[in-house]
Amino acid sequence: MLSAVLLGFYFGLYLPAETALLLTTLGKGVWLLGAVIAAVTVAVHAGFARRDGTLVARDEAVLGAKVFALSMATAGLSAWFARALEPAEHHGRHLLLSPGVSWSTPTLVALLGGALALGAFGVARMLRARGDTGAVLREATWALVAAQLAGVTLAYGTHVFDPGRAPAAGDHSVRAFGALLYLALDSKWTLYGLLYTCAVSAGGLFVLGRYLHNRYQVARTLVVIGVQASFGFSVPVLLKLFAQPEYYLSYFWPLKIDAFYPDNILRDPAPFVLWSFLGSLLLVPLMGIFFGKRWYCSWVCGCGGLANTAGEPFRHLSQKGEAAWRFEQASIYTVLGLAVVTTVLVGLSALVGPHSALTGVWWSGHGEVSQWRVDGALRSGALVTVAGKARYYYGLVVVAVLSGAIGVGLYPLGGTRQWCRNFCPMAALLGLIQKVGRYRIRVKEDMCISCGLCTQYCEMGIDVRSYAQSNETFVRASCVGCGMCAEVCPRGVLSLEQRWPGATKRTTALVQLRLRK
Repeated sequence: MLSAVLLGFYFGLYLPAETALLLTTLGKGVWLLGAVIAAVTVAVHAGFARRDGTLVARDEAVLGAKVFALSMATAGLSAWFARALEPAEHHGRHLLLSPGVSWSTPTLVALLGGALALGAFGVARMLRARGDTGAVLREATWALVAAQLAGVTLAYGTHVFDPGRAPAAGDHSVRAFGALLYLALDSKWTLYGLLYTCAVSAGGLFVLGRYLHNRYQVARTLVVIGVQASFGFSVPVLLKLFAQPEYYLSYFWPLKIDAFYPDNILRDPAPFVLWSFLGSLLLVPLMGIFFGKRWYCSWVCGCGGLANTAGEPFRHLSQKGEAAWRFEQASIYTVLGLAVVTTVLVGLSALVGPHSALTGVWWSGHGEVSQWRVDGALRSGALVTVAGKARYYYGLVVVAVLSGAIGVGLYPLGGTRQWCRNFCPMAALLGLIQKVGRYRIRVKEDMCISCGLCTQYCEMGIDVRSYAQSNETFVRASCVGCGMCAEVCPRGVLSLEQRWPGATKRTTALVQLRLRK
């Protein structure tokens, strides 16, 4: 059910028109689509299981039933979210309520009453756990979620935070800033960022309580929460308030593929463009060489931040077989290749002919291609068309479906790193750099007792136990350096470190330290 809610939210958020069109076209035949999805899923899973020698017919039947139910629930919820997130405009409002209107009393009572009950439940559990700081923090998650639920309900269901009138031009008072901030909530993307940040902070509090004894996990979690709350939410909202383009300082090419699109380069302020180029071409590879991909995937990136906080209860569900690893290798480098090709095509198409992006006229990927002028004499029309479609479909499939819907929606079914492991072009690029860099996992010789906890809790599906049994210090392109294998190892066999291949002296920068348990 959680997967259905997450998938429905993302389809309704990213693809409201496409979702409505698909469901309208299929009508009652939507069940047939669900059956096809279930059949394909079972066939693919059975193929992987057969190669790994773990095929069980009963398990495949149960999987098929679950996927069919998931598909049907997702279809209904997608339609609901598409309507809820794309309401008719009233008095200049979209998601915020029109003046003089509030949510129905029963709805407000149910939501606020639920938040109050959840908060009381959390406080009671915190009192029972007093004396154990970690347990208190874990139970405080309930109270934080209750506060978040109440805040979102009051913001979007009532006029509690409504300043009453828009600020006058030239008004730079605190009240005027508050009014602008309130009006900034009137966007489905701001709502999405707010909910995302709430999930990271609430999940992060739970993770802090669970791993309070481990300085590495505490530091990593605090940084993840801070980066998401600042660079992932607050900074873009503030930029929007001051009539600047929304810019996310924590994302680089190829994850932020439009960083190198000519129209964005021409639109964005020079400092942002400079940061995009220096960050993507200099910072990312240098940090990857010295610290591996973990500096970004487990400390900075919002995708990994959600996986390692709100997704913590699902990390052990990742597929560990060799077939899943083969799929990962094929899929993730395919997406990286598509990112490179799309970027090159868009760049070239913006530079051909007199009616190019340099003069402000070219197809951005929205609307009909025929609406835009191209230079037939130079035969640039075909290039513009292909580049525009590549840009549109990359955004549709990779960004919306794989990164958003699949990457998050399937947490409860396949683990938290579906996107990072199988499709993220940044993870693919950093993985290649990591293979020739200093980061690796050190194995203490002849200490592994083959308990398998390291493999079980690896969110990237790496068979860590096999390396520990072989006394082999190793580096894998997919490893994101979350340090959980070292955390769960009962004998301290594993540690994360930076050292060049063949070096004997250990360094201490960003080393995984398992201090006490």
